[in-house]
Amino acid sequence: MKKFFVLENPTLSHYLNRKQPEKDQHGSPIEIFPFGFNLSQKKGVDEAFSHPLSIIEGPPGTGKTQTILNIIANAVMKHQSVAVVSSNNAATKNVFDKLDCSGLSFIAALLGNSEKKKEFLESQAEIPDLSGWTLTAEEAHSLQESNTLLFAQLSEKLELKNELALLKLHIENVETEYRHFTSAMATSADLRFKKNISSGQLLSLWITIEDYEAFGKKLNWWRKLTFPFLYGVRDKTFYERSYRELIRAVQAAYYTVKISELMLRKAQLESALQDFSFGEKMKTYTEVSMQLFKHALHQKYQEKKRPQYTAWDLHLNAEEFISDYPVILSTAYSLRRSLDKKVVYDFVIIDECSQVDLATGVLALSCAKKVVIVGDLKQLSNVVDDDTKLKTDLIFQAYRLSEAYRYSRHSLLSSVTGLFPGIPKTLLREHYRCHPRIIDFCNRKFYHNQLIILSEAQTGREPLLVYRTVAGNHARDRMNRRQIDVIVEEIIPQQKLETADLGIVTPYRNQTSALQQAFQGTSVKADTVDKFQGRENGVIILSTVDNEISGFTDHPNRLNVAVSRARDQLIVVVNGNENEKDSNISDLIRYIGYQNFTVVDSQLHSVFDYLYKGYEEKKRELLSGQKQKSVFDSENLMHLLIREVLSQDEFSKYDVVLHLSFLFKLMLGDF
Repeated sequence: MKKFFVLENPTLSHYLNRKQPEKDQHGSPIEIFPFGFNLSQKKGVDEAFSHPLSIIEGPPGTGKTQTILNIIANAVMKHQSVAVVSSNNAATKNVFDKLDCSGLSFIAALLGNSEKKKEFLESQAEIPDLSGWTLTAEEAHSLQESNTLLFAQLSEKLELKNELALLKLHIENVETEYRHFTSAMATSADLRFKKNISSGQLLSLWITIEDYEAFGKKLNWWRKLTFPFLYGVRDKTFYERSYRELIRAVQAAYYTVKISELMLRKAQLESALQDFSFGEKMKTYTEVSMQLFKHALHQKYQEKKRPQYTAWDLHLNAEEFISDYPVILSTAYSLRRSLDKKVVYDFVIIDECSQVDLATGVLALSCAKKVVIVGDLKQLSNVVDDDTKLKTDLIFQAYRLSEAYRYSRHSLLSSVTGLFPGIPKTLLREHYRCHPRIIDFCNRKFYHNQLIILSEAQTGREPLLVYRTVAGNHARDRMNRRQIDVIVEEIIPQQKLETADLGIVTPYRNQTSALQQAFQGTSVKADTVDKFQGRENGVIILSTVDNEISGFTDHPNRLNVAVSRARDQLIVVVNGNENEKDSNISDLIRYIGYQNFTVVDSQLHSVFDYLYKGYEEKKRELLSGQKQKSVFDSENLMHLLIREVLSQDEFSKYDVVLHLSFLFKLMLGDF
């Protein structure tokens, strides 16, 4: 029975037998994108329709949902069924909501477990009036032809738009580098070069002079003769200067010329896009694509009256149901039980696939003719508890399975990637969500500079800041009260976040509980980084908690998720302890400093800060001349603090009585 089941589902059979599916030779490029498109999304949709199994890698803010919606639209226009699944209902509900915004939710059914199916059955929607969506054959043909031409033009201009985005970031990076150069180097007098000198020539000259200096060479007569021709040198004093002076002068000239060249190309690209009216034409194309999609839906549903389906119909009349609701939304675990178990969908799109474990992923594969896996290996994967890890590893070892099938280490996304290195993969490169400087860190650190940053600053907020607490052992049991105090008493008032769209993320549940208690009754959202995956806020505060950054906090996927939750501003809260160890968090702090953003040293202090090992001298100074009340420094500091408070007029009627030291130890412990 199991053998028959696998053979009836070729996608699952390919997965279990480690046989990469072959390309569908009958597939043709897609030209209708009712939800808009960019070059990466276009490629991802094309691959989905031309291959039985494909992967769409979707870094944060790159339009994964938009890509899924375009696959849905084209599949439905081809009279095909689509199931969209995820590890949770939030991702699929997002797809449903986007369909609803376009008046298209009537084609989709939110199913899944028994409760979800009951909710759907109790709120079935009628087919809306689609009479306004109809087109004559001539109108449809004319729109199709004009849109095909516009699609080709837009695809060409998108190349320029991407080049412009990369160029803007490159200019900012070169300007930042130049600022650091001028602040660190005292440049000598300018050198004169020919007017049309290029940055490439100057860079070559720069390297040549460094080479001469390194090997102790001299500028002989031959070099003096050839340098004017090779490098455009027009200054007689060039040969009288030291190599160090020459290098600094050439570097300064290089940066000036390089920035000028980049600015010229930027102006050319902006002019070309403005002359084309790119924004208006993309809007026209998207509207016409949607018009053609809605016309297809009118043809499908015209004069059709939708019955009220029962729970029995979902199993006994599943084919009729899918014809009526060609888009099924469910969790990966519940898809096979949503309708009759024999149902096989033309497409199964598995969203947030890095969070889908192998067992539930296989259930989804068993329902599909074609599978599109959507996810990001640079974000957090599903969590396997220790007990499950132990049990599944025993099974893995007993059957000597391939590493890609190890349940405890792999999500469905990493498993498929490992099994099929040559599978069609599309990286969604164009990023639209975060402030350019926020996502630029993720791009450099985690995505090897493959992203194209098309987002722009939306507010006047400084995009990146660091707040450092005073040095000390503030973290206890994965909770850091001092960082919470810094957030409440310094960050929120200083950065004017009282009415901001604010989220606070942290690696640990204990800190999350303390934060949620501190902000109870407010609109501030506080949660672990893991729970925040898939969400976003205008401002994100990252509370790192640790006295010394742990591997858990510093995990690259966790940091990538934390940083990319922020649209406009990211504020990182760290302990001010000296730490020379390299880490991802320290790279983030260095990046923020290099970009000339603010690093704030907190002014919140406590007398117990003096117990930290870095404050021995200050502690001795504070306690010197004081009669020692205890053998424990923590109790002596507490006594000193109480005496200071009682010295104030409003507390003068009170006094302090010393009790057994173990009471203080029970309350405070010896730091």
